Order: sequence, then structure tokens, then C-alpha cells
Amino acid sequence: MKRILVCLSLLFIMAPCLYAIDVTEISEVRLRNEASRSELDSTDLGLITKFWDKAINTMLLSDDSQEVVEIRRQIEEQKGSMPLSFYTSAYISGANESLKVAFQNAQRIDDPVKKQMLEQNLMILTAQLKDPELAELALSRLDDGDPVIRYWAVRAVTNSGVIQALSSEVTADEDAKAAILNGLKGRIVFEQQADIMVMIINFAGVIDHPTAREILQTIAERRIESYMNWSVESEEVDTKLLIAMGNIAMIQEDEAVKASFARQFARLYALVFQRYQMGQDVLSDWQIEAAVTVILEVDKEVLAKMLNIPQTGVSRAIQQNSRLDREYESIFGDRLRKGDLAMIYQFEYGKDASGKPLTEPPQMPAPPAKITDTEE
Repeated sequence: MKRILVCLSLLFIMAPCLYAIDVTEISEVRLRNEASRSELDSTDLGLITKFWDKAINTMLLSDDSQEVVEIRRQIEEQKGSMPLSFYTSAYISGANESLKVAFQNAQRIDDPVKKQMLEQNLMILTAQLKDPELAELALSRLDDGDPVIRYWAVRAVTNSGVIQALSSEVTADEDAKAAILNGLKGRIVFEQQADIMVMIINFAGVIDHPTAREILQTIAERRIESYMNWSVESEEVDTKLLIAMGNIAMIQEDEAVKASFARQFARLYALVFQRYQMGQDVLSDWQIEAAVTVILEVDKEVLAKMLNIPQTGVSRAIQQNSRLDREYESIFGDRLRKGDLAMIYQFEYGKDASGKPLTEPPQMPAPPAKITDTEE
């Protein structure tokens, strides 16, 4: 994680003005067409193409990372602030064509350092333009071995602009939505970076699509497995995942989907409670604090809403340094009775050997004598 953050900070170093390319013509085209909101004529379209050619060629010829970053900033700036305008549509079309060629040309560069620098900046630019039309450029790089490129490839298909476009009745593209979701579905099997997983969760949590829900369920199963074998890392993933799943359980009209997400929410959240309670003697202070953070954030954001009450007793119990047994049994159930979540959302945790419904979630095994602390 630290390596990614360092690389990202270097890629965002601001450059002096001497690196600026001439944006006079493209700025005039943008301002004039944003004001008139009229279709572009052939002259304006030609100037957009001219700007893209000049900017991308200058980037590819440069050996100076500061110059590349500054040109990248200027290109992003010239997109404008009106995503549905004729100008922006033409600008993004130009981006799609120019970036495809730029990535191909970057592959031919012999110097590995320059090649990596350019590919990273091209992927960042793709993400910062925030348009689903550019998704194909990013989807082919979701499995890239460079974690910086992979991070920005995921961001390019999950950012707020893409979410807005895919969720709008005016701009929704079902083919693009399916392609992005299928790409992310394939990525989660291998992805280990927490920040990338959080982006995928945030995206899947707001896109109303069966594949988006499948992604969340798959991630939840992976996280449940990590709790059951005491190998949990990056608990911030669980916070985002539980909030997303809780919200889906609340807003879904399909009763089967509602019950499925509430059940998975309860299974995973119960394990966070168990890890906190059972790990007091084997977890580090940092690991215990991470578990507490998940419990409190999820309690605050969705649990009380799911239970349709003003607040639970979870926060108060933790503040008083009390055990959470009473709260746990009330929320999740015990061996004899269903908990509040199972009662409200009409689910069970499975069946025992005799076929009788289980009224309590799975129990973690006893913790190992020592657990590795992977704090970074």
C-alpha cells in the first residue's frame, strides 16, 4: 500500500508553467460551444483533434515526468464542466481515439522507466476524464502487474462520473455497464489491494444490476473465510462492504434478494464482533482498534436503520468497555432464538444435520496462539 501511495504522490507533482502547451484554440472552442450549446462544426472538430494530437505527442516525446503531469492536467481541464454538452461528447470521442494510439505507442518505448511513467500517466488521464466511453481502455488493464496502473484502471471504470452516466436514464449504456461489471467480477478473484477493493465495493453498491450484487456476495464470502481462519487484513474493506450490503438489504424490493443480503450482512458482521471479543488476548492493540472501528461505523451508518430503531446499545457497550454478548445475541440470535435481523428480514443461517433451521451465525474457531500484525 505504501508503495502505491508514494507512486501516486510522485505522479501528482505540480509542474512549473514553462511546461504548458498552448491551449488558446481549444479553450476558445470549449468556451464558445459551452455558451451556445450548439453542435460543433467541422472546424471546431478539427481543432479538438489537433489539440489531442499535439498534447499526446508531446507527452510521449517527453522524458520529463513533471512536463507529462502538467500536460495531463491541461488535457483534463479542457474537458470542461458540462458532461452532456456537444463539446464534451466530441472531446471524449477524441480522447478515446488518441488514448488508444498513445497506449500502443507507449508499449513500443524501450526505456522501461519512461515506459512505466507514461503508461501510468495515460491511465490516470483516462480515469480523470470520468467517462464510460473510455472504459474499454481501462478494462484491458485491470490485471496489470503495475499496482499504480491497476489502481487507476479500476478507478477509471468506477468513478463518480461513470456511476452518474450509467445510472442516468438519459446516458445509461447497458453494454458498457455489463462490460465493466464483468471485468470487475473477474478482478476480485485475485485482487489483494484494499483501496482497489473499496472502489469496487462502492461501485457495485450503487449500481442496480445482478452482477453488481454477485460481486458483493463474492467479496463477502472471501471476507468471511478470512475471519474464520483468523487471517483478516484491511478491515476498512469490511466497513464499506457491510454498509453497502446493509443498504441493499433495506432498499431492495425483491424479497429473496433482501433476505440474501441481510443474511450475508449478519454473517460477516457477527464475525467482526466475534473477532473483537475472542481476540482480546491475541490481537494487537491496532488490530483490536480496527475491529472496533468496523463495529462502530457499521452500527452508526446502517445497523440502527436496518433494525428501525433510533440507536442500538453497541456504541454504549464499547464506550463502557463492556462485553457485547447481550447486544450480539439481540442482533444476531443464539442457539435457541432468532436475532432481530433474522426476524425482520426473514432469513435463517442454514440448517443443522437434522434439517432444523439454524438461529445463530457461524462461530469462529478458537484463535491461534499468535496472529501476525500486518499494520502498514
